[in-house]
Amino acid sequence: MKTSARVTLKGAVRRSRWSLGVLLACSASAGVVQQANAGAVIFNSPDPAFQTVALGVNDLGHLNFFDSTFSTFNAGATGLAAKFSDGEFYDATAPGCLCEGWGVAVTTQAGARVSGFANESSGTGGLAGGTFGATPTAATSMVTLLAAPVRVTHAYGVSLAPGVFQGNVTITNTGDSVLGDLVYRRAMDWDVPPTEFSEYVSHYGVTANLESAGGNVRFASNDGFSSSDPVTPAGFLDGSTVNSDFVHLGPNDQGSVFDFAFGNLAPGESRSFNIFYGAAENEASANAAIAVLNPNVWSFGQSALNLPDDSEGGDGCGSESCPAALFAASSEAPTPAIDGVTFIFAFGGVGGVEPGMSPESPILPFVPAPGQFVFPAPVPRRWYDPPFADGFEYSLDDGEFYAVAIPDGFGTLLLEVGEFTAELDPLVEYNFLDDFGLDDVVSFRVRGIPSPFLDIEDPFFASAFPTFLDFITTGELHMTALLAPNPVPIPAALPMMLGALGGLACYRRRRH
Repeated sequence: MKTSARVTLKGAVRRSRWSLGVLLACSASAGVVQQANAGAVIFNSPDPAFQTVALGVNDLGHLNFFDSTFSTFNAGATGLAAKFSDGEFYDATAPGCLCEGWGVAVTTQAGARVSGFANESSGTGGLAGGTFGATPTAATSMVTLLAAPVRVTHAYGVSLAPGVFQGNVTITNTGDSVLGDLVYRRAMDWDVPPTEFSEYVSHYGVTANLESAGGNVRFASNDGFSSSDPVTPAGFLDGSTVNSDFVHLGPNDQGSVFDFAFGNLAPGESRSFNIFYGAAENEASANAAIAVLNPNVWSFGQSALNLPDDSEGGDGCGSESCPAALFAASSEAPTPAIDGVTFIFAFGGVGGVEPGMSPESPILPFVPAPGQFVFPAPVPRRWYDPPFADGFEYSLDDGEFYAVAIPDGFGTLLLEVGEFTAELDPLVEYNFLDDFGLDDVVSFRVRGIPSPFLDIEDPFFASAFPTFLDFITTGELHMTALLAPNPVPIPAALPMMLGALGGLACYRRRRH
């Protein structure tokens, strides 16, 4: 007979400390070669026939990388590039100013405000060398601040949304005293083809996620030329863009800059969030990607496709010589801005809640192959969230699982550990050892997600399945989709509708 006590997730979840050894083990297990080099260009597929988006990552974690083996049609470096219908890759950040970059600032116990930052154009400083490695579809960078015990990791890989890369950013206090007022800045100059120095820019989610509204946004504007050093105030090109949302501003030569404030960082504590870079064939497709990834704040960069050739800025795609929309079959360029290629720059986990701390803001996986979901540096006692299947197999590279909880709304599901089986009730945290007598659990399966959720015509088909997991590991967390005997094919990316799962903020923990 079960007895249970209801506790809030906030009380049940504790922060975890990461070590350098854990990071290196995670990178190595992902096939990332640990070597000193200047960076890499990664793609959304390892197969050249399916490569449509590229990301050039420098070894310090910022974009705009020079690669002699890969070049875009319109830029010497690679930042965020997409393949247009003429078969060429066109870049949206590297033409002209190599202004994409990041920075971190903290206040030391002695009261000094110190920072480290990396940007090919505005400069790099305050950082010590670290570790970098890459595969065709993933790249990992780890560096430290010179003036404070801070480690910054950027792990980039393929996201749940087609054509969008996900960057997992983790900032760790490796010292023995509290660091104050942690701020992360990311800046980038949009140079969207085919009108690289004249584009429309939109910001969404800024107002709702300002510090004053309970979020993490301290500053935002359209000044993509700002220094990446958070100690230097960011500027603006249009005063109306400061800490506000705006749509289709332009066309002008502009970009986006965001400062995110995360408060104090205790000794050994980490703060994580996500960055997304991608491209879609039009604004509707970009919005579909946003629905999949559910970020808090995002920027769209779009070409000034509706500018006539003789207008200010010139060559505004008034002729058929301009490249057509991404993946389009015709070489004729569309005229409205919303019908052209839309580039995406977005952030998740900056709405006041760190990813994984609630089922409404889960940790999202990398997607190296269909049905395969990878979490490269997993943290215990968090919510992890791939899309739906009939079930999932959960496994760790090195370590063991302690506990699992499933969400409400799906009924009782089946747990399988080898030949052992048991039923899992919703909203109950099950301890493998105390509840089932199972020790050294390195993998298990959850089956029986109701078949209506595999009906592609069902409005809830695209909902998510967040799972609460407790474990210890020095490697990666993997989830593999398990399909029913005659499954409906699952698309490569599924929009997530977490609103219906709001009741997951609490769950019951078994008493022993």
